[in-house]
Amino acid sequence: MQESASSLGPQVEKEVLSWPDFFLEVARGVLVAAGLLLLWVMESARNRFFRLLDRLKVRARPKSKASAFPPGPVPKLKQP
Repeated sequence: MQESASSLGPQVEKEVLSWPDFFLEVARGVLVAAGLLLLWVMESARNRFFRLLDRLKVRARPKSKASAFPPGPVPKLKQP
């Protein structure tokens, strides 16, 4: 019974971290959490800004009459 239970899954080996590696992993976790917190704060500020614009009834940019194409007739393409 013991042999069949141990052959079902892969053998797990523990890796013991040294103190410097441990502190590096903790620092990496703290930095990742700080980065996610910064993104969350920036998104909250953006949402509040757009809610304020909605309350003040600021309209979006009006459609401009600018064009990506220069004025004038379209040049004819040369056929090979």
